[in-house]
Amino acid sequence: MQPRICLVDDDEWICDSLTALFGSRNLRLSTYRDPAQFLASWQDSNLRELPAALIIDIRMPGISGIELFAQMRQHGLPAHNPVLFLTGHGDIPMAVEMIKAGAYDFLEKPFSDNSLVDRVLQALEYAKTMYREEPPQAGSELEALTLREREIAERVVVGRTNAQIAGELFISVRTVEVHRANLFRKLNIRTAVELVPLVAAAGVPPARRGDSV
Repeated sequence: MQPRICLVDDDEWICDSLTALFGSRNLRLSTYRDPAQFLASWQDSNLRELPAALIIDIRMPGISGIELFAQMRQHGLPAHNPVLFLTGHGDIPMAVEMIKAGAYDFLEKPFSDNSLVDRVLQALEYAKTMYREEPPQAGSELEALTLREREIAERVVVGRTNAQIAGELFISVRTVEVHRANLFRKLNIRTAVELVPLVAAAGVPPARRGDSV
């Protein structure tokens, strides 16, 4: 099953340029310039039933990206539909808040083509994993974490710095910081030392500090 990539952005130039970019990598991009039209399509079609990476611009007329995200969550946004926000510099605080609310990541404008495609491909892998992932076993204290937060938790316990984690996962340091703070809050812990037994109890053997994760 080939996961879909959807872009919601009112800017015609962005839609055309990203369609060409993803097409050059043999990836099909579906574009929506009207957020309301996308929301209706997402609700009425089988899009939300299948793995898909959703790229949403924050600032759009009518329904903003933030409002669109909120409405999708109200209708049951599944984990296998990860949302990446397109943000200008002034929108970063809003994007960070959206990550705390469950968004997958944000892409700051201007972005490099390679970085954007790499992060979307990673979101697609996340979507496929969440689509086929079995529910976590009862009793695991990591149940409350998203897959991304668990990936970061596993790296924190072996001593990776935020910068190293960002490099391994192809995300920004700021994104790592947000996810790290979020997982610490969910687990009600304050230090990496407290995280070690929780990760071990979930059946993830701690790697040696020099090992790659």
